[in-house]
Amino acid sequence: MEAIGHVFYLSFAVASISFTVTETKIFEPLRAWTNSKKILGGLLSCGYCFGHWVAFGLVALYQPRLFHFWWLVDYFFSALVIAWFSAYQWILMCWLMDKVGK
Repeated sequence: MEAIGHVFYLSFAVASISFTVTETKIFEPLRAWTNSKKILGGLLSCGYCFGHWVAFGLVALYQPRLFHFWWLVDYFFSALVIAWFSAYQWILMCWLMDKVGK
């Protein structure tokens, strides 16, 4: 049960980080720079896409075990679940920002 709480809390962190990097003005120069590079492409332009990379990073750091299977598969699927939950939170934040006209 403790791992479910970690996944839930990590999804909030992923949503916050991905929203901040992909939507705020302070990161516009960095987004423009990554868009000009072939290798990085639009990595920082899509909150959903960037959220997966943030989720994989946080799972590697905090190592929540959601499925208790082989550790590599467990971490991979835990990251996908975190990214999925964070996507809904990211959409909600975008909708709220649009509602207030920001």
